[in-house]
Amino acid sequence: MKYSKHFNRFILRPTRATLFAIVAALNTGLAMATVFSAYGGVFDPGKVVVAALMAMMFPGFLIASILFLIADLVFWRKAAVVIAIGIVLSLPPILNFSPINLGHRELTEAEKQRSFTFLTYNVLHFWDFRGNVPGLSRNATIDYILSTDADIVSLQEVEFLKSWPLWRITPEQIDELSARYPYRMVNASYQLTLLSKYPFEFVDLGIPENISRRFACFRIKIGGHTVHLFNVHLESIGLTPRDKELYQGLFEKAPGSEQALRRELSLVKTQLVSKLAKAFEERTDQARAIRHAIDSIGGNFIVAGDFNDIPDCYAVRTIMDGDMTDAYAQNALGPSITYHGNRFYFRIDHVLYKGDMDCVSLKRDTPPSSDHYPFLATFVFDDNKP
Repeated sequence: MKYSKHFNRFILRPTRATLFAIVAALNTGLAMATVFSAYGGVFDPGKVVVAALMAMMFPGFLIASILFLIADLVFWRKAAVVIAIGIVLSLPPILNFSPINLGHRELTEAEKQRSFTFLTYNVLHFWDFRGNVPGLSRNATIDYILSTDADIVSLQEVEFLKSWPLWRITPEQIDELSARYPYRMVNASYQLTLLSKYPFEFVDLGIPENISRRFACFRIKIGGHTVHLFNVHLESIGLTPRDKELYQGLFEKAPGSEQALRRELSLVKTQLVSKLAKAFEERTDQARAIRHAIDSIGGNFIVAGDFNDIPDCYAVRTIMDGDMTDAYAQNALGPSITYHGNRFYFRIDHVLYKGDMDCVSLKRDTPPSSDHYPFLATFVFDDNKP
């Protein structure tokens, strides 16, 4: 009995206190990492590249924080306070990453008359991401585009629009696109294409080609309204097949030894991280040029396409600059991805807008023929909006 009393006093109590200290430290570290990653896009990646890298890992930190919070509430309720504070502080980025918009708005007849639909889609050059699909006689991506019947179609990674048997692009499909969209422009150099039921013109912004090659600006006349559209395909990471193989290998097989693990992690750091850092900086320059054009022109703007970066990243924040709306955060429910190739699962396609219009719905479709998923949006002009 005496032995048990001394054991509780000198062994169990210090052990419990030590465990609590470890749990508290882990909670504090995770809370700090979650908050930092949530706001990593605030920092210029040219100056603080680690912030941009942390921002990409925000979903992982958020999931870990939620799991820790649940465990804390069961075993260590006092420790739950710290992790809960971290989640609360990260709430705005959380709601951009995983918005909560319930219900569906039905348009009135008057609103339908003032509305237009908009599709943005990186089509992977009209290749089929699935490979050779037996029995397929027509290009699946073009058939999907036609099925949406969107008023304006903004495409990335398109060099041409013509029949091509190798990719199952049929003459009938090209004829259907031509009939459906009398106004078309294909920029083969930039791989950016616009199809429209409304007349438009290309806007030459006079931006140096080393920056402007990643976006194109169009002035579209929709009824009595003018909308400027930026079709964007911001700088990609530029991974080679070897880079992709290296990244996938980290998930598919375990290294044979600790030395092999260190070697592979070193390769990831030198090859992947350096390319990410370079892409961050180039996207920043492109985003600043787009924002400057928005401020110079004014009026209604849509900036949409493949940003090659996540929500709340520095490039997105730069373009939005406090007066643009993220259509996904405004309309969607829960998290989503738009890129699903090479085990990179991120929402890197976005629809941003401003002006006398509202995006009343945004749908992410999942046609399997490209490595990206498209967004189909509905906009309604509001003549009373300032």
